Amino acid sequence: MSLSKNNLRALLSDRSFPIFLFLVSAYFLGIFFRISASVVMPMEAERLAMSAAMTGFISSLHFYSYALMQPVAGVLHDRFGPVRVVTAGLFVTALSSLLMTFVRTPLTLGAWRLLSGLGVAPMYAATLVFQSFAFPQERYCFYAGVNFALSNLGAIISVAPLGYALDRFGITATFGLLTLVSLAVTVVLGRSAKHDPLRELASRKERKPLSALFPEIWDALRYVLRYRRMRGLLILWAISSASMLTFQGLWGVSWFIAAYGAEPGAARFWASMISFGMMLGPLITGGHIIRPETLPGSIRNVCIGNTLSWGLLFGVVAMGFSLEVAGIATLLVGVTSGMRGVFAMAGVNALARTGNKGAIFGAMNMIVVLMAVVFQWGTGIIINFFPGGAPGTYTAAGYLAGFSAVFLAMATSLLSLRLLGKDPLG
Repeated sequence: MSLSKNNLRALLSDRSFPIFLFLVSAYFLGIFFRISASVVMPMEAERLAMSAAMTGFISSLHFYSYALMQPVAGVLHDRFGPVRVVTAGLFVTALSSLLMTFVRTPLTLGAWRLLSGLGVAPMYAATLVFQSFAFPQERYCFYAGVNFALSNLGAIISVAPLGYALDRFGITATFGLLTLVSLAVTVVLGRSAKHDPLRELASRKERKPLSALFPEIWDALRYVLRYRRMRGLLILWAISSASMLTFQGLWGVSWFIAAYGAEPGAARFWASMISFGMMLGPLITGGHIIRPETLPGSIRNVCIGNTLSWGLLFGVVAMGFSLEVAGIATLLVGVTSGMRGVFAMAGVNALARTGNKGAIFGAMNMIVVLMAVVFQWGTGIIINFFPGGAPGTYTAAGYLAGFSAVFLAMATSLLSLRLLGKDPLG
């Protein structure tokens, strides 16, 4: 994703670019709080002797509120511009982090996950909508690459570094600091809202009552579900994201501990390779120039590669290869997942109607996140059949059973490539 000096100078002088980076910072925090459950929840589950099914359910509460707010946030982006909407979301995120500084019970952990999902809900679609309007369409992969690469640092920091901070300083102090960081970003982004180029565009639209939100959401959902090619992209995006979030956001660290008898620090490090890959994959795609006639082929190739990488990870662990080899396979899963995400979003952007891109991104992401809920809860139910020696722990066979279902879903999703077709997108 190289840039010439002239292009770099033009990029830095673009007034929209700093706002874009602020939005990426907010998305960074959103990913951080989403993935933090993979470290926090196993620790709290063991302390509170919670079952795997209960742990998966509490973690998934984040995704319930996040998912249900996706189409609402998308319509609000179209109406008011993403900067103001994200600023409000960041404030709610800070409140959710503050909850973790108090005594933690299953009820308060559930409230934390539910409220954090509500707060970070606007972040994902905000950057996608903003870059679609603020920058040239043919460079969509470049800005999507910057967005996903930088924001996925949140996933990396939310595993091994967060685990170290929790071990060293405790949950109360760590989440107290996170609350202050979230509030600081809220203030900085809020002060830049007046420079949002979408704000002027939104202000020229006819003002509609809040009750009109629901018809707009329903219209976007119908468009996504009725349009064959959009439906194909939805399936490809949803299954891949749900599989990745099941590993990255909940069971990856626990799987490596159970399979290899690894120390938590080592398991966190190698499991976090998926997040490093999620940074590298978008960077690899960043130099790709979007062309309608080549986009379907790019999507097809990266989806097949992503599925094969999941098969490699499953096979490496099942056959007892070393933790280091499993970590390299995990890195490959992250790379191909990141590439798949960029090209899928480019496809959605090409097919989405101008004027309600936010609503369409939001509607699709709602379905994607609900699929992640199903995967996290479903794998928890499977893993629950294989209890370990201590309450809240499970055997390697249980995780293999859970992730065999994940790999089967990934392989089956390739059938939806027929819905996408080979005709140009856009």
